[in-house]
Amino acid sequence: MTDPVSEFLDAMGAAGIRPVEPIADKLAAGDPVRFRADGDKPGRRNGWAWLHLDGVPAGVFRHYRLGVRTVWRAGSDPCSLSPAERRTIMAQARECEARRKAETEAKQEAAACTARDLWRGAGKADPAHGYLASKRLPAFGIRQHGDALLVPMVDCGFRLWNVQRVYPDGRKLFLSGGRTDGLFWSHGAFVQDGRPSAGPLVIGEGFATMAAVHHATGHGIVAAMSARNLETVACTMRKLFPSRTLIVGADDDRHLSENIGLNAAQRAAQSIGGLLATPLPLGPETRSADSGADFADIAPAEVAARFAQAVRYGHA
Repeated sequence: MTDPVSEFLDAMGAAGIRPVEPIADKLAAGDPVRFRADGDKPGRRNGWAWLHLDGVPAGVFRHYRLGVRTVWRAGSDPCSLSPAERRTIMAQARECEARRKAETEAKQEAAACTARDLWRGAGKADPAHGYLASKRLPAFGIRQHGDALLVPMVDCGFRLWNVQRVYPDGRKLFLSGGRTDGLFWSHGAFVQDGRPSAGPLVIGEGFATMAAVHHATGHGIVAAMSARNLETVACTMRKLFPSRTLIVGADDDRHLSENIGLNAAQRAAQSIGGLLATPLPLGPETRSADSGADFADIAPAEVAARFAQAVRYGHA
């Protein structure tokens, strides 16, 4: 007997939808799955699928870029399903998606309550904390709870939803079940009366990377905490600061088979009409045997020079 999960994935493949990462376990659990498929740009998740295995296995898969939406049932040609059968399966999919959304939102709210409790109970960050000492960074806009630095993650209304806990050995953990999409940490973007601070605003990935930029340049900074989140946060900053000079500070992952950090930064800069700064000069090839780098890996004087060049020429 054919495994229904494999049969479902085969039907997706026949429609030109091939997930780049395994999704079989999530499908088998009955969870709606959003995923990146072959041909999607890095950071994009245009695929969506849901499968239920009770009774006769059935499900739905979509790909937004390709314009594919297929209602599937085990052992049946999708074209042979009646309109009533399609409606029944789609209704089950919508019900499951709504239930999963409610569960996710409940977990995110619980994590937000924990984040606020941790933040209220935290003290001033120790300048000698192992992570700050290893990066040679001041404790910009963060607090400390026990041996963990707390980096607050907020939305565009500056509501606290999550904290990244950073330990002396460099481990970084978000709160389990907490929201991360669209959230950011910022420092120096505003002055005390709530007005935007002067000068460019720099948007990048991690806390240490952006703290190094602020330390070297004095510019306001925003950390999206991941390459996947970078473009979303950059677009939020453009809405908040429609006329401000925005610079996307890239992580250069040229040592990897795919330069995820640089590609994400280039997309983000293009989306917002912003400038681009990189920690390493870009040659004809963005991938080489050289190790990658971010702005926390290079000397402050070089960081300042890279951003001055970005402002002067539009890129660095």
